[in-house]
Amino acid sequence: MTRKFNALFVTSALGLILASCGGGTSSPGSTNAVTIGGGGGGGAPTQVDIDLVPNDTCPTGTTIETITNSTGTVEACTITGVITENLTLTAENGYALEGAVFVGEDGGANVALTIPAGTTLFGKAGEDYLVITRGSRLNAQGSVNGPIIMTSIQDVQGNVQPDSSAQWGGLVINGFAPINDCIDGTAVGGTAGCEKSGEGSSGLFGGDNPNDNSGVLQYLQVKYAGNLINNDDELNGIAFQGVGNGTICDHIQVHNNADDGVEFFGGAIECKYMVMTGIADDSFDYTDGWVGKVQYGLAIQAAGVGDRGLEGDNRGNNNNGKLPRSNPSFANFTFVGGASGDTGMVVREGSAGRFCNGIVVGFQDAGIDVDQQATIDEVTAGNLTFDSIFFDNNDNVESGDSGETFDFEAYLNSRSNIVQGNNSLVDGVLPGAAEQAVGTCDLSNDVFFDNVSYIGAFDPTETKDSNWATGWTFGIFEDVTDCPAGTLSTTDVVNGKKICSVTGNITSNLRLNSNFVYKLEGAVFVGVDAGADPANPIAGASAAILTIDAGTTVFGAAGEDYLVVTRGSQIRSNGTKTRPVTFTSRDDVFGTADLANDRAKWGGLVINGRAPINDCIDGTATGGTIGCEKSGEGSSGLFGGATADDNSGNLFYTKVLFAGNLINNEDELNGIAFQGVGNSTQVDYIQIHNNADDGIEMFGGTVNMKHVLLTGNADDSMDWTDGWQGKAQYVMVVQASDAGDRAIEGDNRKGSNAKLPRSMPTIANYTFIGGASGDSGMVIREGTGGHFYNGVITGFKDAGIDIDHTETANRVAAGDLSFNSIYVVDNKDNLESDGDDGDAALTAAFTAAGSNNVDGATQVPAQNSTLTDLVVPGANEAAVIATDVSAIDGFFDATTYIGAVKDANDDWYKGWTLFVTNPQP
Repeated sequence: MTRKFNALFVTSALGLILASCGGGTSSPGSTNAVTIGGGGGGGAPTQVDIDLVPNDTCPTGTTIETITNSTGTVEACTITGVITENLTLTAENGYALEGAVFVGEDGGANVALTIPAGTTLFGKAGEDYLVITRGSRLNAQGSVNGPIIMTSIQDVQGNVQPDSSAQWGGLVINGFAPINDCIDGTAVGGTAGCEKSGEGSSGLFGGDNPNDNSGVLQYLQVKYAGNLINNDDELNGIAFQGVGNGTICDHIQVHNNADDGVEFFGGAIECKYMVMTGIADDSFDYTDGWVGKVQYGLAIQAAGVGDRGLEGDNRGNNNNGKLPRSNPSFANFTFVGGASGDTGMVVREGSAGRFCNGIVVGFQDAGIDVDQQATIDEVTAGNLTFDSIFFDNNDNVESGDSGETFDFEAYLNSRSNIVQGNNSLVDGVLPGAAEQAVGTCDLSNDVFFDNVSYIGAFDPTETKDSNWATGWTFGIFEDVTDCPAGTLSTTDVVNGKKICSVTGNITSNLRLNSNFVYKLEGAVFVGVDAGADPANPIAGASAAILTIDAGTTVFGAAGEDYLVVTRGSQIRSNGTKTRPVTFTSRDDVFGTADLANDRAKWGGLVINGRAPINDCIDGTATGGTIGCEKSGEGSSGLFGGATADDNSGNLFYTKVLFAGNLINNEDELNGIAFQGVGNSTQVDYIQIHNNADDGIEMFGGTVNMKHVLLTGNADDSMDWTDGWQGKAQYVMVVQASDAGDRAIEGDNRKGSNAKLPRSMPTIANYTFIGGASGDSGMVIREGTGGHFYNGVITGFKDAGIDIDHTETANRVAAGDLSFNSIYVVDNKDNLESDGDDGDAALTAAFTAAGSNNVDGATQVPAQNSTLTDLVVPGANEAAVIATDVSAIDGFFDATTYIGAVKDANDDWYKGWTLFVTNPQP
């Protein structure tokens, strides 16, 4: 069959539909037949005849040809040889490159090739490529809805595979801008005498005009290109060779190139909105003195190929100091490594540069590597800088090469806003909570850059359906139709989404995307326990990372359905305020839940770590050592070790609803059990609602957390034991009317109150609202220490604060237990006086000089709570003198108020949470 142009990309493997446009001078030319070998599509493609010249007329300077290969025929307008007159293509036709096509003649005719929006050019083999010579121009002005596409004949015929590449040559642009690598060894870099011969016999480039203009590249795709001529001569997707900053460059995608995506050989070109996907070598590469700029650069490596996200050189071959020195500025970039990826950023061979507002994640070697002494010299001179970059890679900072003594990691730590942690990217590339927390560079001193308030290539307000890459790119945000590998497809559908089943042991990395809803089948374990010692994992252990994308829902149908993260493995729950991750019940998913009263509808979430604990299975073991391990509740496995900074992943904007399995009186599943979890685990914005046992319980460990909302939990909202030494800020407890014990129940160790390491948390800025069935706001007992700041405790039917047991009381005198800037009001007893050893200690701690604690009942006249909208401080709360907790520990934000929220404008607990209280906050 014969297909006209408008139907072409309906059948393309990537489903692209290109708009038809008219215009241009046409000539019927001559009609030739060309036969080429079959492409690299694989399999036995259906024979298809495609007509890309629907009106049988081609622009003057091109020729109608019928190209035949094993897939069928393609009729197109062929461009060949040297273009010596201005040529304007028309979008209703498709164009085939025949061999190396040169626009203009270096030192001769200077012409322009104009390509309108929606036009497709293709090559048939590696020898087919397009070169813009010095003095000539490429005017390729696509649009959001009509990108210009340069691709292979296999793509045109719908015969490409996900790993296809090297099916044609690529695009080369030569300019007169300065370079530092001269054919003439006597020439001075950056002068008109310094020229170089381009790769792939693409001609000379270089000169002395940084403002040189090689045309316009906008909304352009270059796909499946790259000719590996030899190890030193390879065609990139786009080679910018001595290109000047008079050239307009924005909205460029290079996909599946066999060599680099783009490479800048000297010059000064400046680009915005660049996308590199599936590049086999380096996504971004520069050398020979490039001094240009890039803002909004995205690199996504494929699973099986890819070297560096960025490789930056000044000049190789021991000429690291050649001038003009490479000195680019790179801002707002996101580099995502693949399974074969090497390093996110390698800067070497004497390059200078400025790199800021970046996200570098997923690389198998390192996040960043600076090589050679000449490059280090640029660092120490202040000419090579890195600021406001988030790293999450196998090894974030490459250790120095042999002979290098400069401590690059120490240098990075001295820079502004360099963060190493667990990434929380949304939909693979959009900044999540972790990335949004990183401070940004000031770009206001350069008019090229937008002075934005975020790191990475995308604004956090953008979504996968609406962002600067929408419409003209492909392969970034894929519409997935099959359950992720590692889950099982079911026939069930809810709210238009298929339900995928998760069961057993997850032994390799698994990502749950929001295209589906996920059902836990029984106890699901992430990884196989790797033991207490990270340096000596248990034989047979398996470490895995479970990543859960923003907006994803995971549910259980019974108490036996729960999720356990084992030691050495991680959970990365990457919710956002507008798209939280939700763990919930089947009833909730299907819309039949009783939001106010449902509990114990599924198990919950358990995280096991290697941080120190004080309750050891082995009675001879010493607390806080690798020999001190404990078996978790609900048959959730072992936890504990000696790694205080252990990393079990992250929980951002994550809800756990209607959980808690009461197995027996001593064995109960909490909403979230943090069992020996370390302080490299990131917990920020979590809610536990209507759990049948405690909301959260910390069993030893050092995990820290912020923005914790605990609502309607049947036992204690926040519980700890076994030596927890973490921190928490912004904790809100709202008890239900039908159930609820304590807002806080804090222990060191039951039966052995003095065990070490002793529980010693620090908690600041909390609001505890008691319910009709509530017991006490804070019960501090069994030898725990702790420091409590900026709290509001109100509405409890027993007491606001209670200290129990002699060992706990002794902590006050020892300085290990203190209360500062706490307002207790409208509780049955604001301070418990039940005749035990804790009474006097509580009074001493609460009334200590300078503690700024206030008991509403002892004020004259007696005070009542003035909270409004349930949790917003009123006049009485505002009158309490707050403690600046940021001066106590750098984990804490500086606050000038008590309670979990500052005022009515402080809405961190709204929009992503579930509230069923009346009144609603």
